[in-house]
Amino acid sequence: MLNRKPKTRNNNTQTEAAFFGSLRGHLRRAYRYWKPMQQCKTNARIEYHGDNKRRKWAYLCNHCKQYYKGSEVQIDHRVPVGTLLSLEHLPAFVAALTNEDVNAYQLLCKPCHLKKTNSERAEKK
Repeated sequence: MLNRKPKTRNNNTQTEAAFFGSLRGHLRRAYRYWKPMQQCKTNARIEYHGDNKRRKWAYLCNHCKQYYKGSEVQIDHRVPVGTLLSLEHLPAFVAALTNEDVNAYQLLCKPCHLKKTNSERAEKK
């Protein structure tokens, strides 16, 4: 038989993990256009001179040093933001998420970002 966790949040429809996962996602989406993060992306771009006349910019991945279009790159926190597992973690999570220093961020292509994230998760275990 499965050991189910109690649903204690959102009118007893969400587990604690689901609630904090949802909260984490909403906070990350809310700060997606944080000015220092966008400045990091602006700093990593060059004018595109290829065949696609609609494309204006190419972005340099900070890890593999290749150029990508805007939809193929992601902004990474150099220092991991951390987890949000309880309300006590909320101030530290938001402070790390909204770092004002442009150098706290780096632009990575999606494959490099996935490698970095997976290596950070493996180090935690």
